[in-house]
Amino acid sequence: MNTSNSIKPRANGVRPNQKTISFKLAIFILGLFLSGCASFSDRTINQYKVKLSEENVSRLSGTYRLFPDLIYTKRGDAEILGYQRKTEQFHRHISKNKIDFSPSDNLSVDVKVLENNQISFLFKKDNFLLDSVTLSAKLQSRGLLLLGNKYVKFHGVPYILGGSESAKTRIGLASDGGLILNHAHDRSGALLLFIAAGRSSDYAYHFKRIK
Repeated sequence: MNTSNSIKPRANGVRPNQKTISFKLAIFILGLFLSGCASFSDRTINQYKVKLSEENVSRLSGTYRLFPDLIYTKRGDAEILGYQRKTEQFHRHISKNKIDFSPSDNLSVDVKVLENNQISFLFKKDNFLLDSVTLSAKLQSRGLLLLGNKYVKFHGVPYILGGSESAKTRIGLASDGGLILNHAHDRSGALLLFIAAGRSSDYAYHFKRIK
């Protein structure tokens, strides 16, 4: 009598270690997703910011120069900026409209905290209105306003054959009355991680108050 050595499939059609592999893969992808989201570091601005609350958040309303005069480093220092290409940093992280600015122009931005968790920005040149934006804003426990224009975009199969891009911006009040803008951006994915081409940034600037 012939005896067959073939292995019969299990009733559920799953090999003993298939569920384990699937579980580990899911954990791996989740870990990449969490690590790939844009994140802020409080260390850069902690000693320079005023902690805003519901009672004093209106202090953020005012007029500021549109180009930054200081940059906050990862070490927690505030360094003076000379002539540089960061003039557009404020506008580009607030508005979807593209405008070319020059550091020699008389540029300013009026910031006003509104009711219903909103905030408005009026971008001006010689008091002539160039652009206006109103965004939703959420007061964080850290005392800064997280703006509602944050985003997360996916392409391909995230972290396997594709990746993701995310960005968010928050603003706060500096101890000298100026405005702090903190922007975080992350672009990552499985292929980007393997070839070390992922990019992540978190930088903060100071904008001098005019009035």
